[in-house]
Amino acid sequence: MSESLIFALVIALTVYMFMRRLRMIKQQKKLKAEEEARGGAPPEDPGSMPRLGTPGTITRDQIKQLKDNDFTPERQWSKEEAQLILDTVTYLRAVIYMVTEEASPPIDVQNEILKFILTDQELREYVYEWGLNRTRDEHAEPQPVLERNEAFSKVEAAVLERWVSS
Repeated sequence: MSESLIFALVIALTVYMFMRRLRMIKQQKKLKAEEEARGGAPPEDPGSMPRLGTPGTITRDQIKQLKDNDFTPERQWSKEEAQLILDTVTYLRAVIYMVTEEASPPIDVQNEILKFILTDQELREYVYEWGLNRTRDEHAEPQPVLERNEAFSKVEAAVLERWVSS
């Protein structure tokens, strides 16, 4: 008798989980249909940057550099994404140094500024181009001297805002 009861409970639990899964799938389809009816793709996550380059092309040297800068690189990153992150870290550290004269800023401030740059399309494109146009000598400099332009001003304002609050 107890075996039959256990068997019945297992079947009931399986049916319950199956029905729950079906409801979730229906709900997802309904949300997707509503999104399409509104005429747009789902909004891009404001906390992430769009993918760029061919996934999985990150180089060993980039992995080492990222680890040296306290990142945990993923093999699925492209070499362009890895280089953009490295260039962004160099750029934001240079801005912080020029604004605060702090050579080793707090990591939480760096992370916030990194997110700020990488999620802003104009800044992300500017830093990408800046990184591509740097010479070998500029790459060797510990603190590059940056041009004070609109991009610099935006990052400077973000640094000052976060510096005061940290």
